[in-house]
Amino acid sequence: MSFFNKFNDTDKINLFLGDFLVRNAGYPTRRELAKLLMKDMKENIKGYIRDENSLFQVSQVYLDGVVSSRSSLLKKIKNLYETNRETAEVLNIFSESNKINAVFSTDYDIVLDDINCNKVVKILPTDEEFPIASNGEVKHYKILGDVNRHEKIFVSIQDFRKLKVLDFYKNFFKNIKEDIENYPTLILGLDLNNSDFIDVLEVVLTDVNPKDVIYAVSNSNVLKTKTIERLNELGIKLLPHSEEEFLKELKGYLSLTPLDESELKESYIGKKLFR
Repeated sequence: MSFFNKFNDTDKINLFLGDFLVRNAGYPTRRELAKLLMKDMKENIKGYIRDENSLFQVSQVYLDGVVSSRSSLLKKIKNLYETNRETAEVLNIFSESNKINAVFSTDYDIVLDDINCNKVVKILPTDEEFPIASNGEVKHYKILGDVNRHEKIFVSIQDFRKLKVLDFYKNFFKNIKEDIENYPTLILGLDLNNSDFIDVLEVVLTDVNPKDVIYAVSNSNVLKTKTIERLNELGIKLLPHSEEEFLKELKGYLSLTPLDESELKESYIGKKLFR
């Protein structure tokens, strides 16, 4: 039985993309960006990094120990997205359905905006006035900014601290929380070994009273006790599906195309992982 049988045919949902979209479009994930930056570091500089999977941390060390200006760091990040990519067929899921209320992403690519330019309203934390989705468009919250406006993306630890605490950004997060409270939210591409993504989830979900529990599908097989505790505190329920099998169900729900039962076979990443 499909997970989506719990929803009505007309129910809208939110999608939190994690590193799902960039992986499918061929762009580097946050962890891959961190590794690419580390290639420019000498071994003694790398010693200051506590978590090599954290782009926030690696970027801060890169800024402090390799380059002398923030603009140089941001140009480096932008250059890593310059290669033209082919849009994977799976991404058409976002242009075929009217069941998506909002999409939240923590990567800097523009692929969703490209394939859905007429149906997506891009919302950035640096917007002084937030665009309004008035004709059924999908709201796309780019939580850490847009690579095409690289002077305003949030890359380092210092950037993220400002995003969390400055009053200017409070309305941005208020809008996100309202959408999460009003529509069920599904998290794709949850990298359980990426502390950055968990940190962002804490900022977004703390004090949220969701309409439904927040579900997540992960591409990770290794769970740390601390990560489990943090996700439990946020009310996130990890589904016992592989990302591939869950995507088949999601495509069926969004397109209203019935899937063959053979496509819905259970594929578990472990028994009750937490909760």
